[in-house]
Amino acid sequence: MMQQEKKYTVLDLFCGAGGMSEGFIQAGFLVPFASDYSKEAKETYTHRHNQLGYELNFFDDDIVKLSKKSLLLDFLNGTDVDVVVGGPPCQGFSLTGRRDEDDPRNLLFMEFLKIIKIIRPKYFVMENVEGILSYRLKNIKGISGAIYENMLVPDVIQQESFKMGYRVRYQLLNAKDYGVPQNRPRVIFLGNLLEKRGRRVQDKVPQPNFPEKKGKIVTVQEAISDLSFLLNGQVSEKYAINCNITEYQLMLRNGLTPDINGKTIKANVLKNHQASKHQKKTVERFKKLQPGESIGELLERLESEEYKYFYTKKYRCSKLNKDSISPTVLTLPDDIVHYDENNPRILTVREFARLQSFDDSFEFKGKRTTGGNKRKFETPQYTQVGNAVPPLFARAIAEKIMEALKRNENKDSIPSDRYLITI
Repeated sequence: MMQQEKKYTVLDLFCGAGGMSEGFIQAGFLVPFASDYSKEAKETYTHRHNQLGYELNFFDDDIVKLSKKSLLLDFLNGTDVDVVVGGPPCQGFSLTGRRDEDDPRNLLFMEFLKIIKIIRPKYFVMENVEGILSYRLKNIKGISGAIYENMLVPDVIQQESFKMGYRVRYQLLNAKDYGVPQNRPRVIFLGNLLEKRGRRVQDKVPQPNFPEKKGKIVTVQEAISDLSFLLNGQVSEKYAINCNITEYQLMLRNGLTPDINGKTIKANVLKNHQASKHQKKTVERFKKLQPGESIGELLERLESEEYKYFYTKKYRCSKLNKDSISPTVLTLPDDIVHYDENNPRILTVREFARLQSFDDSFEFKGKRTTGGNKRKFETPQYTQVGNAVPPLFARAIAEKIMEALKRNENKDSIPSDRYLITI
């Protein structure tokens, strides 16, 4: 009788719609525990787990509550967690917007570390924006009681983690190097459990490697050309007939994420493919854009009369270059314009999901979009997609964690140079 492969368990914090979980499930993990404050993200995440047939315990409240030991242990119900993953909110660290030193979300990485300290997984993965590398905290008290003044966040994470018994290394990676058709630089922190042996601290489990870059870059056209048939204001649940399907498109149509029986889900119905209805002037403005050009750049090259006619404050909105990768997918729907000259419109949720490498069978729930003050209380589909970790990116990381876990099954595989420090 063939021995069934061991399944390792993951807790996904700040999980959002579930991009990180998708990648870890694709790599062979189980993700029976997840947490996010957003009700809409919970609906999407729960629907996907039900679709795949996996059990799920979801905590949809403030992470500060979950980091209390009694509640956390009740939530996990005695289950040993091998890996904790998550991407604490990054708005305060972002380089693209205004950095707010008083944003309380800047300190939520500490709640992530509190949970690590309580349940002591073998590994943890933290994902964040590039701006975290240069963000200094003026004054913060760590879990250990240490006071950190004017210190970079990565240094705080490393020092606090070491005091908790973890070695942490980090690298700036880009999703485009792992099969995702998008420029998405992200800092990945990898933590592995340590142990004391007399006066020495050493790795208790093997250090995980960072994933190697893949050779091929996937272009925007390879990702979404089969979805471009949808015109301004239209919606469709049917794929276009007789269009050329690329390898990438076929892969996501057939699905990469296995269900409870190890089978992927083929998308027979096209979900989340609804185009916004643009006004005449908006369509004309989109037509004026050159491939890769932003509206801000467009306005700079227009003559006075055209400038007045086409003026808008949406400077950052840019047109895709079909032969290149997409700029970073953000949480607003009107930041990216389709490359098709005959179909100038912003992308649908499904097209954004393709640029993020989600299976076509993955359905985003809740409102398609929302505006104004409601953004503080709702997480519409566009925001869920934009906030997500691209599954293929997550998978590349998860495969390295899986390799380390399998090396750990053979203790002789931990290298002799694992000793960190004599204390």
